[in-house]
Amino acid sequence: MAASTRMRKTWRPVVVGALVLAGLATAATPAAAATNRTGLCNKGTGFSSTLEFPWRGGFTSHVVAPGKCWSIALTAGSTEPVYVYAHGNGAKVFLGSKTIKTGEHNVFRTKGTSVWSAQYWFSHS
Repeated sequence: MAASTRMRKTWRPVVVGALVLAGLATAATPAAAATNRTGLCNKGTGFSSTLEFPWRGGFTSHVVAPGKCWSIALTAGSTEPVYVYAHGNGAKVFLGSKTIKTGEHNVFRTKGTSVWSAQYWFSHS
């Protein structure tokens, strides 16, 4: 009987730790799903895309390759411009800008077959 008691006490911290971690993962999921993000999806071919946030010291997104996406959660409460660029063949081409409300769902999508034919469109929800 003493051996089985020791066995249960040995496993108890492991089981409790696993349950706590499972609970944290579950609790984090709804909060993450509710976060509104600003993102960029490159639907084009032959070029990469970036977003620039000039009011944030020129902060830029990662370089987004064709067929890939990037997003970031921005603290709500401001309205600011975002610049959209296409990169390819050694060139950086300004595609345009859009003023967004931070803390909301903002998606920029680029399309085209080269850096010279690249365009963007914007959706907000």
